[in-house]
Amino acid sequence: MTQGAGAEVRMPLTALNAVQQALRTVHAATGLQATLEAIALGVTTSTPYQEIAVTVAKVPWAPELHTIAVIGTPEVREVLLDTTCPRKALEEHLAGGEQWGTSLRLRRGPDTTEGITSYWPDFEPLDVPDAWLPSYELNAPLYAQDGELVGMLSLDQPRGGRIPAPWVNEILEVFAEQAVIAILNARRHDQALQDMEMLEREKAELHAAFTEQCARETDLRSETRRDPLTGLANRVLLQECLEDLLTARTPVAVVFCDLDRFKEINDTHGHAVGDEVLRLTGRRLTESLADVACVARIGGDEFVVVAARVTQAEAPKLMQRIAETFAAEPIAAMGLLLRVRSSLGLVCEPARPDNLLSPARRVEELLDRADREMYAHKRSRAGVDHLLTLADRP
Repeated sequence: MTQGAGAEVRMPLTALNAVQQALRTVHAATGLQATLEAIALGVTTSTPYQEIAVTVAKVPWAPELHTIAVIGTPEVREVLLDTTCPRKALEEHLAGGEQWGTSLRLRRGPDTTEGITSYWPDFEPLDVPDAWLPSYELNAPLYAQDGELVGMLSLDQPRGGRIPAPWVNEILEVFAEQAVIAILNARRHDQALQDMEMLEREKAELHAAFTEQCARETDLRSETRRDPLTGLANRVLLQECLEDLLTARTPVAVVFCDLDRFKEINDTHGHAVGDEVLRLTGRRLTESLADVACVARIGGDEFVVVAARVTQAEAPKLMQRIAETFAAEPIAAMGLLLRVRSSLGLVCEPARPDNLLSPARRVEELLDRADREMYAHKRSRAGVDHLLTLADRP
């Protein structure tokens, strides 16, 4: 049975104005949730129906549809809101209804479709031929142009308790067509937001991974340029430091330090004590020479101090500071007090713009000269110590 077949449809001007205003609100909404709420509210303001439920597929051709917006009593909201139904069940539910107008379906119930959540209000119907009964349910299917069932509008409880006039069906069909357009646009909007959020997350993850990789590379670079025992610069970092200074034509002073009689410490007290002496020596040098460019341990008991912007006249003061650092007080290593001395070798390198050697070769030359100076100092000190030993003999 088709209601109003062949009957003239007379739509009040006030109803047309209400539909236009409601549709403007629907199309102005942003996002799927706001759009569906605007659709439900628009139906109640432009038709007599007081209870509206909007069920939609959140993504194209989703196997399940969700009831996202409901207007009505607390009871109907509690029953219908946030429920889901299979797409096939919804198609069966619509197919089982009686055709009203062109696309609407009226179910006179109270039969149910498996998988569909229904609500029948409890009220006493009017005693008139066109009374709206508690078992009635009017549905407006929402189809896209490609044939997808996008969703459904469910309508109940018309004001006045009577079946609305035929012109209301015309409004509902127009409203359903416009609702489909708004829902498709809202889905695209939400999908675009999700895509943007995913891109932002991926960007953040890439940035975090890049930062972590940079940190790992920095740590690895530091590890490969640091002496593992003392934490001082190793030969690699010492070489880079000197090359940078020489490339910038910065005057430098280089002091080569070699601990005296360190082998005796290892042989007498063991390598653990020897390692502790090296660690504490490195710490003492770092703390007392905080203003220098680099303090390095380049192997065994050999240390190198590099000071930038030090002239030939100022260099002896640097050497004196280093000597005083070693002579300051004994080193407390694992319960032992050990007086540690060092032989020192000092060389200076002015800017020397006329030097044709590469910075790397100049570094080799510098360290070799400092090493020779240190060994000359060590031989001299050994000779003095030998003479003092002979003088102490009876």
